[in-house]
Amino acid sequence: MNIKKHIPNAITLGNLACGCIAVLFASQCEFNYAAIMIILASVFDFFDGFAARMLHTKSDIGKELDSLCDMVSFGLAPAFIMYYFLSHSTLLTDMPLYEIYNINIIPAVCSIIYCCCVAIRLAKFNLDTRQTEQFLGLPSPAAAFVLISIPFWGRSLSNQTLCIISIGIIVLLCIAMLCEYPLLSLKFHDFTIKNNILRYILLIIGLILVILLNFISIPIIIFIYIILSIIGNTINKHKTN
Repeated sequence: MNIKKHIPNAITLGNLACGCIAVLFASQCEFNYAAIMIILASVFDFFDGFAARMLHTKSDIGKELDSLCDMVSFGLAPAFIMYYFLSHSTLLTDMPLYEIYNINIIPAVCSIIYCCCVAIRLAKFNLDTRQTEQFLGLPSPAAAFVLISIPFWGRSLSNQTLCIISIGIIVLLCIAMLCEYPLLSLKFHDFTIKNNILRYILLIIGLILVILLNFISIPIIIFIYIILSIIGNTINKHKTN
């Protein structure tokens, strides 16, 4: 048996395990631990593809397994966080028909819509041959990172304000995932500065912001990611012209 070809898939299953644990933490309203597990899932998600490229063991089953695991870690787990977080909003609990059969309607609808958009995003990625060098639309891990940061904004915003902002962000993330604007891919085909300058800039700035601001830095990092993608698109257009 060739053990080498199973290494990337084993790393992918680490992604799935982290996503499952994040769901369990979210259901207990332990949002900080759930967020950590989703971030750890993204580390596995990065290194499974990296390992497949380095070991030359890319396979169709690995591609499908990756998307299935991403659906749990970056679709279901963040949706659980949002469901339980929004369920405690005083703005929503005072609304009529808020709860039916112990299910909080508005948080459930928001979470389900987000999950559906992540599923569509992942399905499109698997079939779209244009996304080898760039992403078309916001990647599901980036959308998940924004959602897991929301519960940590509560120190500076009121419960009602944060609830409204959260629902608006979910809508924007769903649109961003399904649009086809080219965004920077974080896949490293080599480690030269010339070919990866924007990736290195994002990683360095992101690391500094995380150290300084913790989870609150995530939306800022995603914003910088989009700006760098726009810069990259502009540079590529000039090269082609």
